[in-house]
Amino acid sequence: MITISCCLNNLNGNRDFRVCRTANMTTYEEIRDNLTAQIYELEALQSVYPKELLITDNGILADINEFIKNPTEELPQQLEYSIDLSMNGGHIELLVSLSINYPREKPAVYARSSRLHRTQQLLLNRALSHIIERQEENEPCIYTLISWLQDNGEDYIAASNTSQGKESIGRCRKEEQKSTTFARYWIYSHHIYSKFKRKEVVNIAKENCLTGFSMAGKPGVICVEGAHEDCEYYWQKVKSMNWHRIVIRLLEKHEDCPNIDSMRQFNDIQEIAFPTSERHNDLGQLLKYLTDLNLQHAFKELFGLEGKFSEISDS
Repeated sequence: MITISCCLNNLNGNRDFRVCRTANMTTYEEIRDNLTAQIYELEALQSVYPKELLITDNGILADINEFIKNPTEELPQQLEYSIDLSMNGGHIELLVSLSINYPREKPAVYARSSRLHRTQQLLLNRALSHIIERQEENEPCIYTLISWLQDNGEDYIAASNTSQGKESIGRCRKEEQKSTTFARYWIYSHHIYSKFKRKEVVNIAKENCLTGFSMAGKPGVICVEGAHEDCEYYWQKVKSMNWHRIVIRLLEKHEDCPNIDSMRQFNDIQEIAFPTSERHNDLGQLLKYLTDLNLQHAFKELFGLEGKFSEISDS
């Protein structure tokens, strides 16, 4: 049986394909079955949550439906949507991102709410991860996650309310201590394509008073800086998403900083990209970007390359 091997290769999630005869790869028939299962599950959810469910990009949905009817070598991008669940204590939003191999592969989900403080939100998402791992293989599970959230989400909001005085929700933490630890995390990812992930890695940083950048594409790089406690919390949340590969390549720490802001090299957090004609990021442009900020030392730690513009090609 002829099978296809796919590789994400650009910022929009488009793919290049190579037809091969290797076993244990995904066939067109399997991909179509997976996408059909995703559409059936989505339509069922829309019938129950017509106002609460929001599709991130309806164009992708149209592409998936077209692929199911007429499979082509260019696969559609992954389906992403959110569901806003109302409960007595407030609202919890479930963000869903499905690869073309779901339900054969596990979904990437993330729950958030303005009524949850950081600890309870982290515990809630860990609980969702455990539920996903316990699901039967090849079976859609989004409705199961929604049902669990409706039954248990209020408990996490209630727990957040009891500790509201300990931690402000959605506001930058004031530096009241005389001294604290400043940190800068350099995170390497095989790629960052998903619109959901691209949005979240920036939003979570903003929520935790962190500055830096996220480089979308392949390879992907995230740099965040601020109080060490906030950086570590950020890392725990980001790495809990479903990644091909993500690691910390460099962690810079400075103890006993009287002023966190004075240590920052960035004024805010933003997404950057340096795409080439081959749909990868231009590492030479990234090096120039870091050099302008006097952060070129991180380049070798990220990629194992010396910082020489003329010798760096896209990776």
